[in-house]
Amino acid sequence: MSVRDLSTVIEEDVVITGSLLSIANSALYCGNSRVASVRPAIVRLGLTKTRNVLLGLTVSRCFTSLRAPGPWSSTRFNAHSLAVATLSDLIVQSVSSEHAEWAFMAGLLHDIGLPLIAVGLPEQYRVIAMQAGSEVGIAEREREMLGFTHFDLGAELLARWNCPSIMQEATRFGDSVEIPSVRPLNLGAVVKTASLLADASGISIFDSSEDNELAIQLLEALEIPAPLNFMAKFEAEFSNVKACAA
Repeated sequence: MSVRDLSTVIEEDVVITGSLLSIANSALYCGNSRVASVRPAIVRLGLTKTRNVLLGLTVSRCFTSLRAPGPWSSTRFNAHSLAVATLSDLIVQSVSSEHAEWAFMAGLLHDIGLPLIAVGLPEQYRVIAMQAGSEVGIAEREREMLGFTHFDLGAELLARWNCPSIMQEATRFGDSVEIPSVRPLNLGAVVKTASLLADASGISIFDSSEDNELAIQLLEALEIPAPLNFMAKFEAEFSNVKACAA
């Protein structure tokens, strides 16, 4: 699809148009000039980034209406998913990575199996969530109680959606304990690191507190220069995307 064709489709939705312009004019992209229409906004962001933004807005809106018994929270799920997507996107801009163009989408959908369990198996989910307390812990409890994890379920769903195998593999990687440091980073390692960073920033599906020291350690392990500047960029970008997705 060309920029012209895509802009024509986007302009039919006032909300999406406003969201796209807001992101294109954010601190990370605007430079010294602002754009006032869709076509230059797409050119500024690029087709891949535009696609990512549209997917993010669409998925977030879908899960906003999701209803499941406590302790499920669509608000926290959406926030964590958007944070991981944003962080994944920023990581691949700073570190040599495989399949970097899929980072935002893979980050956004890495926990997609979790709401399926929360809605389809609410009683089991309640027990799992209450006893786990973290994403690492919940995968262990899922395997014990269900025989599979939400990462397994998410990968199967992505396969049914005909998503690329690299995204399915990245989702399954969420169950891994160790993150390989070999370069270029594989997509799963990028998303896993982004998820840990989101949790360390206090943007978690489950109860967690901010741990700035852990966040800095993770960024230093990736050899990302100026970790504090990296997190400042994340906060600015995340706030903007979150506001657009609301």
